[in-house]
Amino acid sequence: MATLADIADHAGVGIGTVSRVFSGSPNVSESMRARVLSSAAAIGYDPSSKKRVQHATSQGFVGVLVTFFDEPSAYQRLHGLVPRLEAHELHMVLYNIVSPIQARSRLVELPRASELKALIVMSLPLSDQDAKLLTSAPFPTVLVDTKGKGLPSVTVDDREGGFIAAQHLIDMGHRRIGFVGEPPDNSFGFVSSARREEGYRRALAGAGIVADPTLVRHGAHLRAAAKQMTLDLLDLASPPTAIVAASDVQAVGVVEAAESKGLHVPDDLSVVGYDDIELASLMGLTTVRQPLERTGSRAADLAIQAIGAARRQVFDEQMEVELVVRSTTRPPR
Repeated sequence: MATLADIADHAGVGIGTVSRVFSGSPNVSESMRARVLSSAAAIGYDPSSKKRVQHATSQGFVGVLVTFFDEPSAYQRLHGLVPRLEAHELHMVLYNIVSPIQARSRLVELPRASELKALIVMSLPLSDQDAKLLTSAPFPTVLVDTKGKGLPSVTVDDREGGFIAAQHLIDMGHRRIGFVGEPPDNSFGFVSSARREEGYRRALAGAGIVADPTLVRHGAHLRAAAKQMTLDLLDLASPPTAIVAASDVQAVGVVEAAESKGLHVPDDLSVVGYDDIELASLMGLTTVRQPLERTGSRAADLAIQAIGAARRQVFDEQMEVELVVRSTTRPPR
């Protein structure tokens, strides 16, 4: 079922403009009205479906369960999600998760939350039992940056992201390439860092480079922790000439460590991050961009559609990642 957001994407306008066209607002030029209506026809939009969905969602609440909502990547996903909900007069109820125990409690309580019309779970790993609880809830659930049996999800290929990050450095001529990320056995069960590391290892193997375990460091997803891990790497008798960080936040710590040792990035050390948060462009960080805002907005669209749907669908919609080359990488000297 096509949505207002689909029309906005097709027409290259904001969703607010599309909403004004279909509400009959006089504050839209005739040329813009024609453009929006043309896009609606092109994608097969049915205005009657909008009325059904609006009736179902009017003045409702959508829960958003997110781990560490103040993380830059989570914030950017929320930035894409909230306007989509507001366009349908839906209000976000934010459930911030900071511990596995709290996550377990929320996953047991939320399926009984009668005030919710839908739930969006962001970045929280789910067991089969967790997924079963959510599928039995009276409202639909959509997952972002995570998967669960029997539930629709919007994800990216983290293995591919790790691969293109390392491959970029290999193509530049680097052979001693370090990796800084989270431990695979972390308390939450997060898997994105481990998958990015798998991609990094695949790129090395494809280039005939034997992975050196001394060039890999695992620690907390904190800038300070990444800085300390990088200091350890730079103190090696044969330090890396480049480092892949599992996130932009950790990449900042890598750059800080290099600078504290009197090294220059990228002349003495090339650095690649992951996510492309707003800070990445400000500091000129080469990084793997995942469509953070777009995954958030797409999850909201799917939740809105599910509210008005006769049955719930199950699928994994995977969005592409891409390398963004800026000023923190160069061939080794």
